[in-house]
Amino acid sequence: MPRPKVLIGSRQAPDLEAMLQNASLEVEMHFLPPGEKLGDHIAEVEVLYGHIGETDFARARSLKWVQQPHAGVEGFMYPAFKASDVILTNCRRLYGRQISEHAFALLLALTRRIPEHVEARRRQHWEILPCLELAGMTMGILGLGGIGRAIAERAKAFEMRVIAVDPEPVERPDAVDELGRLDGLPAFLAASDVLMVCCPSTPETHKLLSHDQFNRMPEGSYLINVSRGRVIDEEALVAALRSGRLAGAGLDVTYTEPCPPDSPLWTEPNVILTSHSAGQSQHVRRRAVELFIDNLSRYIKGEPLVNLVDKQKGY
Repeated sequence: MPRPKVLIGSRQAPDLEAMLQNASLEVEMHFLPPGEKLGDHIAEVEVLYGHIGETDFARARSLKWVQQPHAGVEGFMYPAFKASDVILTNCRRLYGRQISEHAFALLLALTRRIPEHVEARRRQHWEILPCLELAGMTMGILGLGGIGRAIAERAKAFEMRVIAVDPEPVERPDAVDELGRLDGLPAFLAASDVLMVCCPSTPETHKLLSHDQFNRMPEGSYLINVSRGRVIDEEALVAALRSGRLAGAGLDVTYTEPCPPDSPLWTEPNVILTSHSAGQSQHVRRRAVELFIDNLSRYIKGEPLVNLVDKQKGY
């Protein structure tokens, strides 16, 4: 039988390309040439490591499986791909460590008022500012996937009470004190001194957090979003910040990216905005390639693949 044709759809570091070339798998491995278009090379490809858009997908006559090198898969949710038999896997379990670190960096910067200290230093002004400790607070985690679980473990180390909700009937890990479903969102929000948003962007989660939801949260609570900006109604978020309902927000993602120049999120004093950087790590690209090599071995052997995506649910 002919060996499966595999295309690496984006440039990798030389050591990672060497890993792929030396993986000793019975495949025909190709790398997309620099500066060339995916659509010009996709026709006979059986396995793609990378993203494929709707136009190029129409030219993919032999495609059977796509490994997305990142966690987010909303870019694949166009009708032709969702209706196809092409398998989709992602890297959702490779981001928990660094994103949870980033989430706590945002939270601690808000509760310890780091931006104000930085500004005071710039002005050579010495001022003792009142700060908060996390111990004893309740952290609510919206979405208990790999990132949510990693955040829960770190919250426990800060002696926080941890509650979570998830749309799926997942098992409660030891780091979570209470776990519910989305129908319990009102009570969950009312108990959350800190709300960590860790859920994917789907039609069901679009602007899930709006005026009614923010108004249920405790006065002076905090919001951290390290998943997808479209989960939040930003007009409602700004209103909650200005009213004092929210004491601060740490946002690694926004509804539109880059964040538009006229967005009030740039200038709200109690907002910390980072540019979708939470997933960055010196290790993540290697982990992604290692996962792909493992999955490729499984594919060749006819074994179940890791991190299968339900294309109808969008995660």
